[in-house]
Amino acid sequence: AMNLVKLLTAEAQSNKEIFLLIDNFFENLNSKNWIKKYIFWELELFKLLGYDLELKNIVKSEIINTNTSYFVSSFNEKKIVPNFLVDNNDSDVDLTNLLKGLKLVNDYLEKSILKPNNINYPSSRLDFVNLLK
Repeated sequence: AMNLVKLLTAEAQSNKEIFLLIDNFFENLNSKNWIKKYIFWELELFKLLGYDLELKNIVKSEIINTNTSYFVSSFNEKKIVPNFLVDNNDSDVDLTNLLKGLKLVNDYLEKSILKPNNINYPSSRLDFVNLLK
């Protein structure tokens, strides 16, 4: 998390919202659902930096066996979006869906933020995701 803040923010530029978000990060670590909260924390960081993913505006839904499933489509692929990222409710989420959520956010980070700005992918984030598996 701190590596992302360091990589994506301008040095010596004050940003009260980022400071408050960092404080929020540490509070989330004490939560039972800290991984889920971390994913939303990352999305909020991106939003504050001008990279809002706006999932609710880009997903499509389909009903499969009475369950709602969300996805985004591009020219050659259809990506499933875990429901918790769209519904944003307080229910518990299993590790499989959390990892899918991290992967989706990871893809967005890499394609929309890091590559266009010629920033290398932070190895600490990769280590974090690998520890969860």
